Amino acid sequence: VLDFEDEKLALAETKEDFIEEKLIIFLDWVSYNTQISIVRKRLEQSEKILETITLQGTSRISKITLQRSINKIQRLLLELESKLKAEQRSLSILLDGFDLAQNPLKINWTVRAQLIEDLYSYFQQSIRDIKRIEIEQLKNSRSVRTYQNSQLADFDFTISATKDDNKGNYSTYSKSSEVEYEAKIEFSYPLTGNVSNDVYLRKYRLKGRQLELKYKDKFDAILSDAQKLTTELKQGLKQLALYKQQIDENRAGKTETEFDAFLAGNSNIRFVIIENDDNQSLLLDQVEASINYHKNRIKYDSLMDRLLLNAE
Repeated sequence: VLDFEDEKLALAETKEDFIEEKLIIFLDWVSYNTQISIVRKRLEQSEKILETITLQGTSRISKITLQRSINKIQRLLLELESKLKAEQRSLSILLDGFDLAQNPLKINWTVRAQLIEDLYSYFQQSIRDIKRIEIEQLKNSRSVRTYQNSQLADFDFTISATKDDNKGNYSTYSKSSEVEYEAKIEFSYPLTGNVSNDVYLRKYRLKGRQLELKYKDKFDAILSDAQKLTTELKQGLKQLALYKQQIDENRAGKTETEFDAFLAGNSNIRFVIIENDDNQSLLLDQVEASINYHKNRIKYDSLMDRLLLNAE
């Protein structure tokens, strides 16, 4: 029964590791796809600006400067598209026959990690690696008890009764009857002990101490990882809130862009590029922060053995 339970836990752990790995691939795919969308919009914006300033007869140096910026954006776009194709190949193995171009995968950006308050109690009840060590300990304890019992002296207790009917001889015609009772207790124990038994008993006692250390090391390692991920998830939420605030402020606070000022003759094309670079970087950084948060959320749920439902 214990071996079967251990096999079930091991299989569930393998399945969950597989799920975690593929979810991380999916998040990378979402990341590249979202970044590509941002960079494409930036490229379209820059090309429209180039078209506008060309029609207005802007200086040659301004057009060259803007074209260099466009070339840089195009290189970034090609790099992201190459990475996206690599992730699509990985996903296509899982989604055989599923057209990602026609049915793009989406992520719910608003999902938040469900953090566990009492990690100690949760670990003892729900972590498979901890349960597997407990099974090892139980099996080892049984072996220790078996060899301990083998060290005990053999005990034998018997009670016997005999009856003797004495009819005398032909000359006396006497008759008597006697009943004898006997109780016997026997202990047997080899003076030198059982060497083989002692060796195995020491072996399993040593293994018991090793399993105690293994349990503590595993418990502490998972606890450390959980605390680290908890900190990163909380910091990640703060980062996301700051990015959202900054993006909202940028959208609401600007009545005139650098490009508007440039067209009015009050700015330089370099300031237009810098402003658009800053906006693009802000959006790309927000995507990266969001993806990192959700990767940590997946890792946390995997560490807590919550990715695989109905594993037991």
